[in-house]
Amino acid sequence: MNTASNTVDRDGRTKAVVIWALAPVVWFLLFLAALYSGFGDPAWAVTIAVVLALPAPWLLWTAWRMPRPRVDTYVAEGGALLSGLIALYATVLAFMIGREGPAPIAFTVIYLAAGAVFIAAAVPLPGRRIAYGFAALSCAVIGIGMRVLHSETSYYPGIDWITTDELFAWAFLGLPALGALLQLLWWLRRRNRTA
Repeated sequence: MNTASNTVDRDGRTKAVVIWALAPVVWFLLFLAALYSGFGDPAWAVTIAVVLALPAPWLLWTAWRMPRPRVDTYVAEGGALLSGLIALYATVLAFMIGREGPAPIAFTVIYLAAGAVFIAAAVPLPGRRIAYGFAALSCAVIGIGMRVLHSETSYYPGIDWITTDELFAWAFLGLPALGALLQLLWWLRRRNRTA
């Protein structure tokens, strides 16, 4: 009886891993379908906004509700992060391509909300607090920086060695990568202490 129960549990977890591994692909296809249907229609804008917002509750669900340590949970978390990265980048493209002047308030609100999601996801996960904290910092730097630090040139005022595109690249990719590296070093240090 115990062996049968273990087999069912293993099969269920394997299915969960496959489903969560396919979830980002399904999300991306849904995003593309929404993107190319009814362009310019008010319902289209709402649909795109909803699809782009889906990674936020997805990440919160993995952080607060899914059991750890389990492979399906980590796959679901990775899918949420990948989908969120694409959604945040698509937001930059939607608001900033071909735009002169500072980022609109909606852009700043979206990025600050994304930062709040990372902070909320870090609360139940001590092993993610550094990485998610840096991701939240990245969102704050981009959301506020693209709005407040704008100038009429491609350079930020008082910072003549970095363009807006370079600041975005460093904040969007550099800060989360640094946070992930520091989180890994923290984990290795903690593991060596307990060993």
